[in-house]
Amino acid sequence: MFSRLVIIGVGLLGGSIGLAAKKYGLAQTIIGVGRTQKTLEIAFQNGIIDEYYLLLEAVPPPVHCDQILVTVCTPVGDIVPNICAAIQHFGHSGRLLLTDVGSTKTKQVQEISDLRFIGSHPIAGSERSGPDAADADLFQNHLTVLTPTKFHSADNINLLRQFWETLGAHVIEMDAVKHDEILAVTSHLPHVLSVILTQMLQEEERPFTGTGFAGMSRLAAGSPEIWYDILLDNSDHLLNALQRFDAQLHELIIALQSKDTKTIKQLLHKAKSVLVDN
Repeated sequence: MFSRLVIIGVGLLGGSIGLAAKKYGLAQTIIGVGRTQKTLEIAFQNGIIDEYYLLLEAVPPPVHCDQILVTVCTPVGDIVPNICAAIQHFGHSGRLLLTDVGSTKTKQVQEISDLRFIGSHPIAGSERSGPDAADADLFQNHLTVLTPTKFHSADNINLLRQFWETLGAHVIEMDAVKHDEILAVTSHLPHVLSVILTQMLQEEERPFTGTGFAGMSRLAAGSPEIWYDILLDNSDHLLNALQRFDAQLHELIIALQSKDTKTIKQLLHKAKSVLVDN
């Protein structure tokens, strides 16, 4: 599908893309670009990438016939600068398609006007990080959202869709703002609640945590650097989600204070029915 696949940020997602692309033969050469020599060496030793560079500018320039896919797998705050650098470096020859794997999309769509960039968000992952956590089957049967605009060419959209579908993903297209609004509830709010729950825990309470607490607090183990950018980037939608949560929490507080058994039972049964229906 591509003569070269360039992965900027070879961690869990970037590494999994590299392994999956190798598994399905999607690129002749897979190139890793990253901030640390150690991480890139691990990715190379694990067979994720064929070549690696600490600087994007050091990657050999394309030739005329090259079909290149650049995938930026960095924290969301670094996506726009990396995409702009990739356009500058690769955009003068060859055929170039650019995407990312960020959990927020509106900022990228607003700030990157180059029509060769189409945002992607594979909704798959783990609290683990780094190339050692990479998994060629990470995207199997998981949703990947593309956020093209009406100005993007159908050929580029279809090419990127085909790439993700070959990795095993179920692909849909969505408006970037709508994507960020939904992910604030389904992804960013759960992470914040996990962080708050973990922060609440006092030393004397630690020996009494079980599988319930472990399940609820697992998300807080995610990379603070990655989540710092996500929370700031999607702060407006996240605040709306927190207000919705606060309203639900207040309803439960009132019910507990008044010993309103009917409301308490309704809340518990409604939550269970939602999970059963899904």
